Amino acid sequence: MTDDSDPPPLPSDLPSDPLPGPQPSAARPEEEFPAEPKDSWAEKAHAPGPEVPAEANGDDELVVLAKGHLHPAILLLRLIDALRQAAFPAILGIFTNPWFLVAALTLFLMRLTYSVIRYLTLEYTLTPEELRIREGLLHRQERRIPLDRIQDLGFESTLLRRSLGLAVVMVETASGRGVEAKLDALSRADAEHLREVLLTARPAGSTSATIGGSVNSTTASSSDPDNQQRDADGVAAASPPTPEVEWLVHRTTTRELLIRGATDMRLSAFAVSGYAAYELAHQLGFLTQLAGIANSFQNWVTSLSPVLLMALLASLLFLVMALGIVTSTVGNLVQFHRFEMVLRGNVLQRRFGLLTTRQKTLPRARVQRVTIEQTWLRRLCGFAVVKADSAGGSRTDGQDISAGWDVVVPMTKATTAHALLPALLPGIENTKFTWKQGSRKLVARSAMQGTLLAGIAIGGLWWRVEASALFALLLIPLWTAMGVLVWRNLGWARGEDFFALQHGIIGKNFACVPTAKVQAVVVRQGIIGQLLGLADLTVYVAGGSPTRIPDLTLHDARELCIELSERAGIAAATDW
Repeated sequence: MTDDSDPPPLPSDLPSDPLPGPQPSAARPEEEFPAEPKDSWAEKAHAPGPEVPAEANGDDELVVLAKGHLHPAILLLRLIDALRQAAFPAILGIFTNPWFLVAALTLFLMRLTYSVIRYLTLEYTLTPEELRIREGLLHRQERRIPLDRIQDLGFESTLLRRSLGLAVVMVETASGRGVEAKLDALSRADAEHLREVLLTARPAGSTSATIGGSVNSTTASSSDPDNQQRDADGVAAASPPTPEVEWLVHRTTTRELLIRGATDMRLSAFAVSGYAAYELAHQLGFLTQLAGIANSFQNWVTSLSPVLLMALLASLLFLVMALGIVTSTVGNLVQFHRFEMVLRGNVLQRRFGLLTTRQKTLPRARVQRVTIEQTWLRRLCGFAVVKADSAGGSRTDGQDISAGWDVVVPMTKATTAHALLPALLPGIENTKFTWKQGSRKLVARSAMQGTLLAGIAIGGLWWRVEASALFALLLIPLWTAMGVLVWRNLGWARGEDFFALQHGIIGKNFACVPTAKVQAVVVRQGIIGQLLGLADLTVYVAGGSPTRIPDLTLHDARELCIELSERAGIAAATDW
């Protein structure tokens, strides 16, 4: 086994071809949004409805690429939601007070009326410049989202929605608030059409690019006979997009998902569930009966010999851990079923899910940070999780976003995870990194913190336990050992266009940030840090997702802060 304290292998340290060459993605038999045949693109450009007349906008015509409404089947889902929300007060009205029936009926009608009004008034329009969504009757709202501000596209379809042929479309921007616009729900054909048009119409470097990428303005040369005919008819029709080949980047196996579940033991979930069960029993009046059962169980336990008691406790602990492993494994198998990541042009697409199928697009140019995360058990087994942040949302290291939207690879070998970096961050394979380790003063800082904690603990416990309070002195070697582990795992490297960091205590996290994405760099010093000449450096990118480097020397922190700021400023000036 290699020493895990060494810097992780970066793409520049790996062979030129660490993974097999890209492969065209095989069609999935039950794909939620299947790829369209090439000869259907012409019809697909107008799939949601008839040709839409151009809207006047000064002297220019507004090209409408897609326009439509929610699918009528969404009313059935909203009816089911309204019935579910009114069910509990209706039951209370039947068995207790009849006024609850009135409340249930009022709640049902209000919910259903709102859903019908939203269905009738919501309309989306997609142009080469923006996505526009209008809705509302008494309170009207119009939302315009420039295409070059769209960070991610998400598509979700529950089991019931799939049976009705529906899908939810979610749009994220750089606001950092998560989902900026949500269309719940469109038909699968409309959702597929909207996705393809958005991917091809979104400008790569100029907001004037059109869907096919070959026309750079909303009006073409008047010498084109087709354009002359279009002008004569007063209709601005969208050009059919050119299909792009899908290249398979990674596919997660069932074995890897089993390993993810087996190494994802979160006992805190059982603590929360136990507290919720306690509160429910208290509300329902079962607590007194449970107290009697608990007293009987306590009397039975006290009658056991110490050996049997230890065996019983060990068995209970084993059952709790086994239940946690089984629950986590089943959850991961369901959530990330048939996970695969493909590359179309310069856009990554992830597809996964069993009961609820999900798809999400991630333009590589929008990636703000990539992390490779290993808990202590996954590090011991040599596996890691790969995640990517865009400006559409933020998280902290180790945090999981609901539905797994931030996951790029749910589980793979650590060497494979590092080899996948060029697929997420183009250009990193040509970057030469120079690794530096954190300051040894970090160990001294940890020892000082342990000494301070031990002194507080002894002072607070001495009046109760007297000499036994001296056991708190064990905090000093414990904190010192923790500081040694942190120092051994801490390292950072900077290249021409990327900045990398690794940190951890028993587990290990690796983060890589393109310097062009840096929004702000902050240097902080606490009291102990000022005494030892240490500082923390925090790098911020769009949407949050801060990357923190603890316990650098003040000189290194300031030098790195200036360098990152200068490179980010040069990149920003180039973009402008």
